[in-house]
Amino acid sequence: MENQNIVKKLLPRSWRTQAMHERYEEGRQSDVKNPSVCPLCEAKTIEKFEHWRIITNKYPYDAVALVHEMIIPIRHCVEKELNEAEIAEYTELKQSVLNQKYSHIFEALPKSKSIPGHHHLHLIIPKIVG
Repeated sequence: MENQNIVKKLLPRSWRTQAMHERYEEGRQSDVKNPSVCPLCEAKTIEKFEHWRIITNKYPYDAVALVHEMIIPIRHCVEKELNEAEIAEYTELKQSVLNQKYSHIFEALPKSKSIPGHHHLHLIIPKIVG
């Protein structure tokens, strides 16, 4: 358990620069004060589909990613509430649009999600190091 707490504290910092991590922590405090507003529902849309949209990530993993956006269902829901049409469209997008634009799709597990009430996946193009 102690090791999990260490990883939870270190991992986000290793993915974000210190400045972005501080912005993220400030934003999380603001979100806690206004829980009726979903930051993902309010995020700027980059591309919209029938059931999904790609959004800007306000707090990207800027230490490791050239591009870090997110894909979310348009309908405010958690993963287990996705309907057949939403799942089918996501599967199609993953094989086409997402595969063409991004290198990786990341999903935090429920215990680590900063926004657990709205399903979201992280779309990444990593920085090449070395």
